[in-house]
Amino acid sequence: MGRALVGVRHVAGLTQAEIAGMLGMDRTTVIDIEAERNTAVNRFVGLFNRMGYDLIAVPRGARVTVEVSDNGAAS
Repeated sequence: MGRALVGVRHVAGLTQAEIAGMLGMDRTTVIDIEAERNTAVNRFVGLFNRMGYDLIAVPRGARVTVEVSDNGAAS
């Protein structure tokens, strides 16, 4: 999740401080999320992972197709 935030932030041309202001949080929280040190975010993502799901960041307006393989796993 942290790498995804870094990537979209760079594409948008925003600083960590700007993202923090948009979200109403401290810049250090954004730093921790990007460094994958935020325990709440890590637990949230980990919960989905343990249940067999991956969370992905998709640009708004993009089209995503998910196919399920013969063994039931999505690809």
